[in-house]
Amino acid sequence: MLTALDHIIIGVNDIAQATTVFSQKLGLAISGGGIHPTGGTANRIIIIGDTYLELITIRAPEEAQQSMRERLAKGDGYLNFVLSSNDIKADTAAMAQRGVSVIGPKPGQLKSPDGHSRGWSRTDVERPDLTQHYPFLIQHDSTGAERRFRLAGWTEPPQHPLGAIEVLSTTIAVADLSEAAQHFERIYGLSPSTPFTGDADDWEAMLVAFPIDESGQSFELAEPLPLSTSDTDIETRLLPEPGALSHHLQIFGESLCRMTLAVESLATSRRFLDEHEVTYMYQEQPHRALWIHPDQACGAAIVLHEATA
Repeated sequence: MLTALDHIIIGVNDIAQATTVFSQKLGLAISGGGIHPTGGTANRIIIIGDTYLELITIRAPEEAQQSMRERLAKGDGYLNFVLSSNDIKADTAAMAQRGVSVIGPKPGQLKSPDGHSRGWSRTDVERPDLTQHYPFLIQHDSTGAERRFRLAGWTEPPQHPLGAIEVLSTTIAVADLSEAAQHFERIYGLSPSTPFTGDADDWEAMLVAFPIDESGQSFELAEPLPLSTSDTDIETRLLPEPGALSHHLQIFGESLCRMTLAVESLATSRRFLDEHEVTYMYQEQPHRALWIHPDQACGAAIVLHEATA
């Protein structure tokens, strides 16, 4: 069964600089990470609740996926997100029975600088590609507190000065919402919501959500509204500005375009971001939300919502 948003992958060209941006400027504390023995990549980990962000970079270009090299040539930004499974063999078999082309499960491993290692099993949809717009499945070799402990580099995960406590959702930009929703329903066996507008986040988009019942999280598909273009040069548009979602599709294709985090207090988060001179958009109505512009977060648009009791 699919149980949660496991992690979100953000590709970066300079992992040292990205570590500084996320940990010092954005207040999302780094813990853990290391080198992948295959694939020519290295990473750093940010644990938020039971989900984590993975900052990943190319360390050996001759070993890295061509699509990842091509994506990072366009700049830093989201590559994909990953869904947790508590029985990856059964979930893979169910996907195959629905006519989905799958690869796996295959084992993976990461080695930390101090010699520790952790492993997982992974199933890809259609191709083993970090930049594909279909999230892959993963089952780690540990669960719960032990998994978080290992992810954090065999220590307790730190708290975040930004106040982030949970990853609520991720969003994939799509060109045709109805068609994409049908594809994702068939692939993952999850039921889509009825379509809804992005008004709550002051976003000119139409969306569909796929709830993951066990975790209370969801992933979304977002299509630009027909009239959501701007006469202003969209080369300068940043999510959620008019025209930016269409521009994302033109440049990156159907792919992950934002994530939404829950924070303890939006007021506290705003003070932290103001102190660190981070540019963001804040709204009170119709729902309190804060967008951190992607140019402030290594190409990753981040929305903050205040946690509810």
